[in-house]
Amino acid sequence: MKRSSSILNLFALGVFVALLAVAVSAQSTTAPATAGPFRIGEHISYNVSLDKFKNVAFVETNVVSRGQIAGKNVVEIESRFKTEGFVSAAIVLIDERRTDYAAIDDGRPLLIKRVLDGGVTARQIDIDNTKAATAPFDLVTALFKAREVNGSGSFPFAEDGEESTITFLPEGSVNVTTDQGTFESTIVNVSSPYFESRGFKNVRLWLSNTDARIPVAFEFKSRNGTFRATLASYIIEAQPDPGELPTPTPKPVVSPTPQRPVVRPIPTPTPYIPNQPLLAELKFRLGEQLNYQVTNGGRAVGSFSLAAPERKLVGVQDTLVLEAKVTGVDGANAPFSLGDGMIANVNPESLGPNSFNAHLARALSLYSQNAVFDQRTGVVTSGPNKAEGPVGVHSILSLVYAMRSFNLVPSREASNPVNDTRVAVFWRDKVQIFSLRPSRPEIITISDRKLEAQMITIVTGDPAVDSLGFKIWLSTDPERTPLRFSVGPFQADLVSQATTLTR
Repeated sequence: MKRSSSILNLFALGVFVALLAVAVSAQSTTAPATAGPFRIGEHISYNVSLDKFKNVAFVETNVVSRGQIAGKNVVEIESRFKTEGFVSAAIVLIDERRTDYAAIDDGRPLLIKRVLDGGVTARQIDIDNTKAATAPFDLVTALFKAREVNGSGSFPFAEDGEESTITFLPEGSVNVTTDQGTFESTIVNVSSPYFESRGFKNVRLWLSNTDARIPVAFEFKSRNGTFRATLASYIIEAQPDPGELPTPTPKPVVSPTPQRPVVRPIPTPTPYIPNQPLLAELKFRLGEQLNYQVTNGGRAVGSFSLAAPERKLVGVQDTLVLEAKVTGVDGANAPFSLGDGMIANVNPESLGPNSFNAHLARALSLYSQNAVFDQRTGVVTSGPNKAEGPVGVHSILSLVYAMRSFNLVPSREASNPVNDTRVAVFWRDKVQIFSLRPSRPEIITISDRKLEAQMITIVTGDPAVDSLGFKIWLSTDPERTPLRFSVGPFQADLVSQATTLTR
């Protein structure tokens, strides 16, 4: 997970989409209990996409209740945002629960409680504005304010400890189609220094032209692509007045009318087609094989290959197979043996592993294992042991392939590595957070060829490995091919590559 502006970009996406959800007003046959611009009992969900990737995140929101805090009438708003699929595996893991206690009279947040669980352990952030003379809007309450003022106005704003302003400006009308129907909507341009500093461009919000002013869609561009959220569902649970409960009316019993059985055709399932091409965003192609020569202090000790040989059904799951195997051993001091290898069965889109097998000998035997990954829960089972982690946990092999799609931008100052990317990886017997530290591109020499590459230093949290310095050099071309690996005195250079599958 990035601590840099890139992770903040995606994190802000999650929160911003979530707050869009909580801003929605649903239409209901029973009038909801309103409290200023808020509707008690409002449950909302959104679909989130990134370019061609669908369902890259999910959003759940709930305007739970009303009450009092510090002598002021407030509403309690709960929201949840979590990345999934390709975004979770290849860009950033985000899992946030946020609770806002917003004043009913002016909509400003008196208390904000955020629980961030994008890693192995959760982190909580509490903001208390109860003693402040006035409080800036956060992302959630700012969107409620946008709805209240019909998408027009500028307001004080604070998020992630940064104070600025947020401005809403109507730009015209258009029809927006969602899972809940088509809405005639006003396009609202959203601007803030907070967004600009994080590389957000063309931030827009669509508000329905109804009394409820439903935010039916949201979109912005970042260096990772175009994110768009559209309304998926909404429910408002009516809040009955205990003193005015209706008297039940007996319903007449209607004798059932005999019905002829309806014969429905059984649809023929679409046959699975193996070895379908992979998404272009993954940088590598199905059938790619990379061959490496391993040296120890400049002396050849062996060779190995990395490959993505096939895409097939494993059980009922569409599966991409990733392999690493030893192809040659020179001398008696090689760190591996013939027959050593790893296999990871992964999701073809997210590269999240379903299973991982490592059969290793000699000095690497400590890293032999069989593991099963539950990508719904983040639990990894290895023999009798279970390790808990966030959704999107990688194996070391799936990480090598997934990192080729990561947006690895070096920090401006080498002494201040704020652009480290953090990834949850199952390592030996537990889930650990690996830090990927990108450097600036450099020229390296491989077999008398000078190639431009970016060195990525990997901190595993395993002292035995970290003391040796684990580094990978990725090419700077669109394929981001691993050109070199280095651990201690051992170095592996790419000597050839090929494609074993053609369509």
